[in-house]
Amino acid sequence: MLHVRKPLRVQVSAAGIVPRAAHVTEHVADAIEPHVNRMVLLLGLIYPLAMAPQLYNVWALNRTAGLSAVTSVIGLTVAITWTVYGLIHRQKTIWIVNLAWIGVHAAMVTGLFR
Repeated sequence: MLHVRKPLRVQVSAAGIVPRAAHVTEHVADAIEPHVNRMVLLLGLIYPLAMAPQLYNVWALNRTAGLSAVTSVIGLTVAITWTVYGLIHRQKTIWIVNLAWIGVHAAMVTGLFR
């Protein structure tokens, strides 16, 4: 007697594929998340140093030409808002980084209006 096997049916519907893909994606995200969080915090604390030349011009050289007080006040307002958001949502990286920006923008605003 000849035994005929039925062809293997591969389920291609989204319901059949998505759970496995979601599991793999979750696993990868769990593995890299701590590293990404540390990198974001580090870069977020280094990035305000980009304002050092402007702060030097304002505070050491007393040069304010071309610097906008409006931009600095808006930056200060945004940094304060993000800090409050980070505190409310217990997002340590957000509020720590924006505290650094509050310091930078506050120094700029103070220097421009002195």
